[in-house]
Order: sequence, then structure tokens, then C-alpha cells
Amino acid sequence: MVDVIGYVVIMLLIIGFTYGLVRQVQHTLTIQKANRPDVSNYRKLLFGNYLTCASFLGFLVSYILNVLIAMQIIKLNILTSYNTSFSCFVFLLILLIAKFGVIPKSRKRNELLN
Repeated sequence: MVDVIGYVVIMLLIIGFTYGLVRQVQHTLTIQKANRPDVSNYRKLLFGNYLTCASFLGFLVSYILNVLIAMQIIKLNILTSYNTSFSCFVFLLILLIAKFGVIPKSRKRNELLN
């Protein structure tokens, strides 16, 4: 019973991360379609969103690989639980830096969506 609950939690996390990635890509495409380089920080905003999407995807892939290795579905010498958990940490760190450090937090960002 405990194993089933663990697998359900893992699946819910993967579904949640996938939903978050899809929403982030949709947000990035909305900004890209706005195509308003006259707005200040437009390039920084677009780069930050690209970086967020890439790091989110890297985190999701690393997390899925880590789960598959922990469940011993994948048995490779080159991929270990340590490697995948470290890459999860690195992608999560890049995601947080992109989300809170690179993407400008100004009122002018709302100009892109109007």
C-alpha cells in the first residue's frame, strides 16, 4: 500500500511539472508573439523566459531519469542516482535564477500583453 501511494505521488509530481512546463512555454510564446522590442527590457524578458523553459525541461527530464533509476528500470553504469539528482539540483538552481534574477519584475512587462 505504501508503494502505491509513493508511485501516485511521483506521478502527480511529474504531471504537475509537465503542466507547469506547458504553461511556461505558452507564456513565452505569448511574449514572443507580442514582438514589442520598443518596450524596455523586452530582450531580457524573452531571454529569461527561454532560459526558464530550457531549465524546466532539463529539470523534468532529470527528475524522470532519477525516478526510473531509483525504481531500477534503467540500469546503466554511466547514469547513477547521484548524477541525476545533481543535474536536478543544477537545473532547479538555473530555473530559480532565471525566474527571479533574469526576468525583470517591472510594470512594463504588462505592456507586452496589452
